[in-house]
Amino acid sequence: MNIPVSDHSGDSNKIHLVLSSDLKIDDQSACDESYTLSVKPKCDITITAKAPAGIFYGIQSLLSIVDSERSVPQCEASDRPRYSYRGMHMDVSRNFHPMSQMLKLLDVMAMYKMNKFHFHLTDDEGWRLEIPGLEELIEVSSRNHRCPHFSLCRFYLLEQGSN
Repeated sequence: MNIPVSDHSGDSNKIHLVLSSDLKIDDQSACDESYTLSVKPKCDITITAKAPAGIFYGIQSLLSIVDSERSVPQCEASDRPRYSYRGMHMDVSRNFHPMSQMLKLLDVMAMYKMNKFHFHLTDDEGWRLEIPGLEELIEVSSRNHRCPHFSLCRFYLLEQGSN
């Protein structure tokens, strides 16, 4: 979205991003992800939050109410998360996805104000991430073979090298 930025104090159509350590929502102290959004006549928009995370979520809410004609309705809103962990798990050890799809997923998670992403790269003995100098990691670990004697199984750490 192309939004022009101006530093002229007499202009209307401004977006104010305000950090306030004493922000309260419903007479309760706000958490870092809380925010208030105020859209007044002549498109004077203010997003107030306790921390940058709240500003980010306020911007996501602002983007969600912009209509197809790029106008924003007059409104007052305050929001705070009910749960501190709002996340998603993506398992790419079994299901491969292109980078473009992963980036779209992160954008959609931001739109829905999710704050945790559990990226599951490996599962069981399978290893899918190539590390230069540790080619044997893929050669051995990419095959699904069970080790009958746990003490004889080979495990690798990044610091160990390929020897």
